[in-house]
Amino acid sequence: MCNTTSAVCIGITLLLGCGIVFGRKQESPSALGSIYRTRCAARCLSLHSTRIAISPRRFQSNGALGWCQGHKQCTKCLAPCKESWELKDGPCQELCEHAFPKRHSECVTSCEFLRSVASTKQGECPSAERATGFAAACVEGCAEDADCSAHKKCCPNGCGHTCQTPRNLYRGAPLKPRKELAFEEMPSGALAVHWSSRFNVSAEPVLHVLQSRWNYGIHPSEDDATAWRVVAQTSEERVWLSDIRPGRWYQFRVAAVNVHGTRGFTTPSRHFRSSKDPSPPPTPSDLRVSDVAFGSDQSGSVRVSWAAPADPDIPVQHYKLAWSGTLNEGELTVPPKLKSRKTVSGDSDSVELEGLRENRSYSVELQAVSYWGQLPLKSSKTRVRFSTHRQETQSEAKGSSVPEKPQSDILDVGTPFYQDGQLQVRVYWKKWELNVNGFRVQWFPEICSHNRTRAQEKLITQENYATLPGLQFSCKYKVTLQPTGSKGRMQAESTAFYTPACSAVQVKSPKPIPCPGQPAVAPKVQARATNLTAAFSVQKGNVTGLFSWVVATPRPPPQVTGYQVTWAEVAAESCGNNLPNCLISQSQILPPERNVLVVSGLQRSSLYRLEVGVITAEGQGPTTSKTFQTPGQARPVLQYKPKVKKHHLRSVIEQH
Repeated sequence: MCNTTSAVCIGITLLLGCGIVFGRKQESPSALGSIYRTRCAARCLSLHSTRIAISPRRFQSNGALGWCQGHKQCTKCLAPCKESWELKDGPCQELCEHAFPKRHSECVTSCEFLRSVASTKQGECPSAERATGFAAACVEGCAEDADCSAHKKCCPNGCGHTCQTPRNLYRGAPLKPRKELAFEEMPSGALAVHWSSRFNVSAEPVLHVLQSRWNYGIHPSEDDATAWRVVAQTSEERVWLSDIRPGRWYQFRVAAVNVHGTRGFTTPSRHFRSSKDPSPPPTPSDLRVSDVAFGSDQSGSVRVSWAAPADPDIPVQHYKLAWSGTLNEGELTVPPKLKSRKTVSGDSDSVELEGLRENRSYSVELQAVSYWGQLPLKSSKTRVRFSTHRQETQSEAKGSSVPEKPQSDILDVGTPFYQDGQLQVRVYWKKWELNVNGFRVQWFPEICSHNRTRAQEKLITQENYATLPGLQFSCKYKVTLQPTGSKGRMQAESTAFYTPACSAVQVKSPKPIPCPGQPAVAPKVQARATNLTAAFSVQKGNVTGLFSWVVATPRPPPQVTGYQVTWAEVAAESCGNNLPNCLISQSQILPPERNVLVVSGLQRSSLYRLEVGVITAEGQGPTTSKTFQTPGQARPVLQYKPKVKKHHLRSVIEQH
């Protein structure tokens, strides 16, 4: 019968194994590796325990482990237990001979012990005769302990091998330390972590492995925390940590380990965060420019790249770039308001700058920005300079025999930008050596892709720059600069520039931009209900309420098609008991001629909230709400404050 059901038995065994793996979280390979290395180190302390006990240096830093690290023979034993020791490079004998040419026996035995504990789990296999259920199935369910989940071992059962729960899992292993960890922050920013151990009957030396994890943010979070990593291995019950970064939430856990094994880590400690404020991010490094390219409109583009700040206290939120260009290398000083600017996300390491001019010298500056709450933390700025000189290719030299008019060497145009609901561009120029009273700037679109042009526009300024507003998309503009007020007429300077397509600006803008030819966004409905009033009457214990309102409409007034009215009883006692029916409400839609609502059967001395939304042909306007309290005892019917027409009131009363 076993043969006929072997396939079924195997399937059930695998399914059960998967349930154990997912039902009980296993330690990561790095955490298990730290336990193995600590068992290896604890074995070295056991071998030299007699010397440690009589040594006057046993009270030095890190206790017994510190003594072993300074002892010649004990150091050889500890060498394979270190994280830097590579076990995959060859046999232990060859590794130890390379590290210690003479007297390397302790190194070899320690290396072999570490490999043994890494492949064999704690505990002992039960006797084959006691295997029952799936553990007694005649199958080869595993080949080694690593094939089994959690603490189970690969054990024989007389006719095969299956994953079984071991006996004496924690024999000889020390008890877990107490789960309460104490923290003491030093003035220097270092952190002292203390814990206490339970009484252990084992005479074997005990080492402690301290691990930590952390997360960024204003609040602690275990979901967003890093993986556990070892921060200390010590024979003491305290550790001083100097690398505690402000702005991070830390958690710690500790495990007691000896040569026989461990009972695992304590539960994660409470969160700790330094009282010091985080520092601004370090300056980005390796700022460089590459991929200089030119388009058909004679505008250029480059790619600016950088290396992110190394290990900031808090992550970089975004990067700020600013760039400007001049004709000569030595004239890179430009007023800040004339610089082009761009912001990119904190996970970026490059950005493309467009709209550059040929034969210009540019300066780009980069700054990293983090946020601590609402406070921005800015790094120092880093800068790089580059030029946009294009070398003429042979094909370009033979292309056209008609010389193109060069761009002005005095007048320069920045990159167009969208601001205040319109496309704009900044134009700036060199200051004239002769005295002038001002400058006349004229501009008009020479040609546009949508074949819609405008008349020439102009402005007069005394500065050496100007902002041209109200530009059209996808056009080639000509701008002319004429000095004014000087004796004699000075020669005008002119240049041309191109405006981008509206779709290109829409992609880069966080706010919606209306483009020509696209349907306009529906206007927001402004009609709303105001002057919400109520009057109540009490007859034979029954409370009736008359609610009314007035419609406030903008100009021109929209067509009102109805009212969305909701009344709700606010049950304070139910809310106090956290009952689900905390709000009892009803809603209905009234015709436009009825701006009143009569509700009967209300409770005395109760709170009611009325919400009214005006429905128009364009949609529903904002909701207006107000809370009223019903009277507590009978009283004469009040004169209703709102002016309600008699035929409206009659129709309302008939329906109620």
